[in-house]
Amino acid sequence: MRQEHEAAVARGLIPEETGPTRAPRRPSLEPKPRPERLSGPARLKVVWQVCDIGGRTVATYAYSEKTEAEAHAARLKAQGKGNHFVRSETVPIG
Repeated sequence: MRQEHEAAVARGLIPEETGPTRAPRRPSLEPKPRPERLSGPARLKVVWQVCDIGGRTVATYAYSEKTEAEAHAARLKAQGKGNHFVRSETVPIG
C-alpha cells in the first residue's frame, strides 16, 4: 500500500502530505480582563452551638462561653425537652 501511495504521489494524483496544519493565530484586538484579586481567605471564628438530637441549632455561644453552653444543654434536658448536645462550629466573622 505504501508503494502504491508513493507512486500515486509521484504521478501527481494525490497531493503530497506535509503533516498536520494549524490555523494561524489571530491577534487579539483587546486584552482580556484579568479576574479581580481576592483580599485573602475569609476570617473565621469558632462558636459553641447547643443542638437538639436532630442537629438543629437551638442556641449559639462564643468560644469562651463553653460552660454556659453546656449548662444550657443540661437545662433543656432537665426540662424534658429531649436530649441536647454541644458542638463546635466554624463560622465567618461578621
